[in-house]
Amino acid sequence: MDSEAVKELLSTGNPFAALVGVEVTEVSPGRATCRLALRDEHLNPFGTVNAGAIYTLAETAFGAAANSHGNAALAVNLSIAYLKPGKGECLTATAEEISAGGRMATYSVRVCDDSGELVADIQAMGYRTKKSLKDL
Repeated sequence: MDSEAVKELLSTGNPFAALVGVEVTEVSPGRATCRLALRDEHLNPFGTVNAGAIYTLAETAFGAAANSHGNAALAVNLSIAYLKPGKGECLTATAEEISAGGRMATYSVRVCDDSGELVADIQAMGYRTKKSLKDL
C-alpha cells in the first residue's frame, strides 16, 4: 500500500478525528503530518486550545506514521507534555518513527502552533500487527 493510499485510508477511516477537524496532510514511511484548523469549539474556558484537541491531533499523526508501512498498528502508550498554550489559527503535528524492531515501534510527535512554537511534545509506542491495511 503506497503512502497516498495510507493517507486516504486514515483520512476517511477515522471518523472521530474528522469530527474534531484533524486533516492528514502528509504520510511517508515512518512519518506523518496532520493539521487542525482551530475553531471556537476547540477552545477551553481560558481561550486556548483544549488539551483533548491537542491530544487528538497528536494521536492521529502518530497513528498515520505508525500505519504508514502498510500494516495495521495500534497504540500501546502515548505520553504527552503540554509545553505552552495552543493559540492561533492552526496547529500542526509531525510524527516521526524513532526506532522499530519486531512488533514494537517508538515515535516522536511534535505539535506546533502556526508561528512554529512547540505546544506539545509526545512520545508514543505502537504495536505493529501482521494484518495488512488492504485487508481492513
